[in-house]
Amino acid sequence: MRKEEKRIEILKAALKVISGMGFEGAKMEDIAREAGVGKGTIYEYFESKNALLLEMIQYCTKCFQEGLEKTLAEEEDMLGKIRNLSMYGAEFLNAHAVLMNSQIVHQALPKDMETQMKRDWNLIYQTIEDEVRKGIHIQEIRSDIDPEMAVAIIVGGVNQYTFKKLMEDNFTPREIDHTGIAKTILAGLIP
Repeated sequence: MRKEEKRIEILKAALKVISGMGFEGAKMEDIAREAGVGKGTIYEYFESKNALLLEMIQYCTKCFQEGLEKTLAEEEDMLGKIRNLSMYGAEFLNAHAVLMNSQIVHQALPKDMETQMKRDWNLIYQTIEDEVRKGIHIQEIRSDIDPEMAVAIIVGGVNQYTFKKLMEDNFTPREIDHTGIAKTILAGLIP
């Protein structure tokens, strides 16, 4: 296995272990076992558990962006795109909830990493904004809509509702009414 492939395998193993046990509960031995390597091998790639966490966050964000682009491309209309975004986001959140909500993530970030994460998330928002602009262009969305505001409402609405359903109501991602979310966002609240 090439060095980069092994690094990715360790990142995937860390993501799985930390998502299941939390950052504090996860031990380097657990991650090594999941990756099928020795504990010392992990330290050849990452100087500490925090360094591993930081790279794992970058890897996770990159995976989310790639999956987002794929899921948005699967549908032609905005209803389908928002429904898919909701489903994809719920599945991702469900799989990585411990990591996404970890206080240690925010405390451990050095300034340059925080800046990089902002750039990465801006790319995610830009991907969705591009879809909104396409919807405006083909007159599927009203032309007086601010695309940036629309993205904030879409992302915020999807995230808040799916988080509530997953974490408070113990739904699975498939039990959430993703079409209902998309319809509510597109139709608004006015009769």
